[in-house]
Amino acid sequence: MSVTVTLSSEELAQIRQLTQIDSDAEAVGRAAREFLRLCQLRQLQSVSGHVDFVDPSEQLESLELGETGFPT
Repeated sequence: MSVTVTLSSEELAQIRQLTQIDSDAEAVGRAAREFLRLCQLRQLQSVSGHVDFVDPSEQLESLELGETGFPT
């Protein structure tokens, strides 16, 4: 797919330097893919630690102790 992007010569030089790729098209392509990867990582980090989980261990332990006749 072909896309036209307007960048200043300074921006393009910085992209080539950061990607360490001499070809303008390849450098911009690599930068765009890296941008997408970083956005996906940020999305994953934003939901990290927000998983709903109920720890059933206390309930299971109480049921188990009740079956053995062990005083709780």
